[in-house]
Amino acid sequence: LKDPSTTMRKTIVLFWCLLHLGRSSAFHIAPLVGVRSRQESDTKTSLDAAIVSGDKVVIFGGTGGVGQLVTKKLRNLDDDISVRIAARSVESAKETIDDDQVEILEVDLLAEDDTTQLESALDGVSAVIISVGTTAFPTLTWRGGNTPDAIDNRAVTRIAQVATKLPALKRIMLLTSVGVDRTSEMPFVILNLFGVLDAKRNGEIAVKQAAQEAGFDYVIVRPGRLVGGPYTNIDFVRLLKIEGGAENGVTVAKGDELLGDCKRDACAEAVVQCLTNEKSGNLEISIISNEDKALTNSEWDSLFERIQG
Repeated sequence: LKDPSTTMRKTIVLFWCLLHLGRSSAFHIAPLVGVRSRQESDTKTSLDAAIVSGDKVVIFGGTGGVGQLVTKKLRNLDDDISVRIAARSVESAKETIDDDQVEILEVDLLAEDDTTQLESALDGVSAVIISVGTTAFPTLTWRGGNTPDAIDNRAVTRIAQVATKLPALKRIMLLTSVGVDRTSEMPFVILNLFGVLDAKRNGEIAVKQAAQEAGFDYVIVRPGRLVGGPYTNIDFVRLLKIEGGAENGVTVAKGDELLGDCKRDACAEAVVQCLTNEKSGNLEISIISNEDKALTNSEWDSLFERIQG
């Protein structure tokens, strides 16, 4: 596949413009506003939650932008929480992660007929984070079958199915996107031209079905358009040379209601908070960035209580 054509670039620009038109209204849509990442002064996170000291977490997509940040946050949270990365290339992942305490295993998510690697990656873990994806529009990234349906649907489904065999699994977390329930609305009609939101929605269904079957918790996080580093792909922000997003805050709503940008670091913080808070189980949230100050851990705790209520 070739890089996006002039027509495709115009489509992407149009999508970006429409997405930004919705940013001002996004803060009014959310039933809960002012949700932010952790304050620097509040560095201790309660581990009397889903994941506790001594547990092992595996991250699929750990070398991606959000995945790298989640890995660092978990490593800084507690030295006794073991982190494992499931990566396509062990050598490349080691260069990206650069942490000898992080275990890295090779997993080819496109290997549909063999679950051996998945079983090894999931062996002995208490939590699974799935932060995988590909470009929404055809690019060189799609070479070798790395399409939205192959990654966001079929690969996620296989991970979820293998996870049902894990007796000690507490929670599985999946990152998808805002718009999965609004594919007939603008601007998501454009974003879904090649089926990326349909694929992500099918992945969500597979995770929820697996959780119901096996009895573990699930959390689905639907961020807005991801902005800010680290950059690992040709996404809209990098393609159009866009920087931005709030430095600290995120607005959170239950379900799929928001529209706007989400800074990668804020998204990663939300993932860690969901992973370590017992009140966030069996929850679906959407998040976008805002300019508010950071929430303390106790405020995150109150937030999950209100959403669950």
